[in-house]
Amino acid sequence: MQQLEKVSALPYEQFVERYLKPGIPVILTDASASWKSNTQFTPAFFQEHFADYSTTHDGTTYSMRDILEITARSTPENPAPYPMLFEVPTQLPKLLEMLEPVHMHYSLPNWFGNKLMPYGRFGNSIHLFIGGRGNQYNLHQDMYHTNAWITQLYGEKEFVLFPREQAELLYPIGLGFISPINILKPDYEKYPKYRAATPLRVVLKPGETIFIPNGIWHTTVAVGHNISLIFDQLNRYNYQAWKKDMYDYPASKSKLRGIVVSGIATALGTLCRLMEKSTSKSK
Repeated sequence: MQQLEKVSALPYEQFVERYLKPGIPVILTDASASWKSNTQFTPAFFQEHFADYSTTHDGTTYSMRDILEITARSTPENPAPYPMLFEVPTQLPKLLEMLEPVHMHYSLPNWFGNKLMPYGRFGNSIHLFIGGRGNQYNLHQDMYHTNAWITQLYGEKEFVLFPREQAELLYPIGLGFISPINILKPDYEKYPKYRAATPLRVVLKPGETIFIPNGIWHTTVAVGHNISLIFDQLNRYNYQAWKKDMYDYPASKSKLRGIVVSGIATALGTLCRLMEKSTSKSK
């Protein structure tokens, strides 16, 4: 992963061959133009339409109005709580209607769109993230090896990505999805191998979408007040890695639970694959 390309008007077939299959991240500058609404999703928009909608962060309930005010005041010295997020399908369904087609004609096929897949489980989510200056996410690779799609709705956010083969330099902890390294203030004495890491940095601008394939280590740093839409993708290209996680994660607590969940994953994957083939034949 030597560089991160920014492309526009990319045919779907080329996206699949150049980025999806080989697992290479890319920024699509105009994918979100396919959404039903051409609204500018600014803080003023969310204040007007969703001010009284609420969500919970660390046990405290905040309204959209509260979150927009808190994140607007965020500074590196006094950062806002993060991530402040909404589950879009369940908490902001009216917003979801405006974002159709969510897949933007690129994140296809996505088995999480199948009604058989329970929302909020096994990596299946669609989130609205709101942050401000000073906000920084932990360095990680996405659990369940899902592909991540992030569209910047408002403001700018810096993404920092690492190739899969550099995982050892990032000192994974726990089940191997999280790194303890703070990329803004790395402790080289504690994590000396990190000196050899070669992060790739890019700023995502409003309207741009970044595709982060499964297994790619990444984190974000807020450039300023910002709002992002984030969802996950599962299909035949990352299914085997997803299924392995569906055993490993619950098995870390109970082997029996791992076997049960893995069985569910196998059944869901088989059904999704069959339904995908059936749909393809009917076209």
